[in-house]
Amino acid sequence: MANLKEVVSTLEKMAPLSLAESWDNVGLLIEPDVKKSIECVFLTNDLTEDVLEEAQNAKANLIISYHPPLFKPFKRIILKNWKDRITSRCLSQGIAVYSPHTSWDAVKEGLTDWLISCFDGSVTVLQPHSENPEFSHIVTVVSDTCEDSPLIVVNAFMELYPQFKLNNDLKILSTGHTQLKLLCNSNILSLFNEMTKYHYMSAFVQKNEMIPETDVGTGRLCHFREGLTIRNVIQRVKCHLKVNNLMVALARGSTLESTINSAATVAGSGASVLNGVNADLYLTGEMSHHEILDAVHNNVTVILANHSNTERGYLKVFADNLSQKIPQLRVCISNVDRDPLLFV
Repeated sequence: MANLKEVVSTLEKMAPLSLAESWDNVGLLIEPDVKKSIECVFLTNDLTEDVLEEAQNAKANLIISYHPPLFKPFKRIILKNWKDRITSRCLSQGIAVYSPHTSWDAVKEGLTDWLISCFDGSVTVLQPHSENPEFSHIVTVVSDTCEDSPLIVVNAFMELYPQFKLNNDLKILSTGHTQLKLLCNSNILSLFNEMTKYHYMSAFVQKNEMIPETDVGTGRLCHFREGLTIRNVIQRVKCHLKVNNLMVALARGSTLESTINSAATVAGSGASVLNGVNADLYLTGEMSHHEILDAVHNNVTVILANHSNTERGYLKVFADNLSQKIPQLRVCISNVDRDPLLFV
């Protein structure tokens, strides 16, 4: 058996929460006071009341809900609201809830890589992930004379401003008799203005930016090895997502027999990322009417599958991966979880 801390640690290693979008609410969302061994993990795309009943019947100790069931802050928990009822029942039944959401989207071989895998070709990340560095700026202080050592002057000013702490607001990278290079945060930059006023010194400041990772981030773009007709693309997507119907907006002047050579994809609602991407096809869950019109008038065909239909199929992939990581777990996938919209 595994405990909750061990399982959560494994989940965070599989998809680090640092990859999630800044607006997202990911990680362990419900932690019951009753400590139980984790025997059954229950996977779902959305945690609804029907799904919770199914998870209880499966004797689940932990629910992994791709979409976070808790997003906006609660002021009260009352049984009148369905999300409050879910929270109350999970706490009373000792069921923990974890949500990975956009960390699954961004990670290598995660949800978005699974979504684009219905095509054969060269895949790149649309918006590569770049972590914020520990310090925001790089400062080079150069003495205009041989008399003042930049290091001595910086140390003197640090004593005058005790609110600034070495290795907290400022970190020295290298030092010489006439030059000092250091990392710092923006709140300390004014200190260097004071230094250059009263000493024969110059300070050069630049932003400290980490090189974006090339295989993690938001969205994917695939350049096909061989051109495909739009009709063939539609069949591939249906088979991959296991859906019978899709919504298709053909690019201006295109037909189902037109050949395309590239596709860009974002799970769920992808217009904000896909807008302006140079691809023949946009594949996502939902877009607004005017976003679709913009795409087709820019010679882009759009395929929409409904929001969660672009995400749910990855649960099986993740279930297999989690079972390999922690083989003593019983991993179940919801059978009642489905997109609320149906084609009729």
